[in-house]
Amino acid sequence: MSPRTPEQFEEIRESRREQIMETALKVFASEGYANSSISKLAEAAGISKGLMYNYFNSKEELLKEILEKGMKEILNLTDPDRDGIITPSELDEFIRKTFRIMRRKQEFWILYFNIILQPKVRESLKGTSVLTGTEEYFSMLMKYFESNGFEDPVLEVLTITSMIEGLGVLMLYAYPVMTIPETVLLKFEERVLKMIKQPEHE
Repeated sequence: MSPRTPEQFEEIRESRREQIMETALKVFASEGYANSSISKLAEAAGISKGLMYNYFNSKEELLKEILEKGMKEILNLTDPDRDGIITPSELDEFIRKTFRIMRRKQEFWILYFNIILQPKVRESLKGTSVLTGTEEYFSMLMKYFESNGFEDPVLEVLTITSMIEGLGVLMLYAYPVMTIPETVLLKFEERVLKMIKQPEHE
């Protein structure tokens, strides 16, 4: 067997990091961020505490990487060409893709909302890219509703974000007793799309 290349070692390392993040997501959600030590996270991931530090310097860094991953996924959906402007077609596609990933990755987003709502987590996120990403997301939506002639852009941003994030919280409260049927989620998606339809101009 030929020795692994640096690229192969990097792929293995990234795969291991992803596995640790997936495990940590579940531990943070079930045990609570404040109660989740590096030792507990390492044990759940099936590695030693010392080896854990080869991948993440602290549980704070691990938490931020998990949350940033989710935020980046949403931002990439919001503004796919990264020009800072949302077009009507991009907003429509954003809503469809957001609900699609929430349907297909229900467990991830249930755990994500579970973590981000914890008081200790909110405190630790001050000044991080997770919160600046949220601000960027709100800002782009505001610009969209302002430039497309909506009477009350603030109300529109509040409505759309509350409906999307509210769905995440509802999924969290229902889990693990039940999951929301995909047919219902699809109807909800269409309801949201109708609500953000551009106003008719005379």
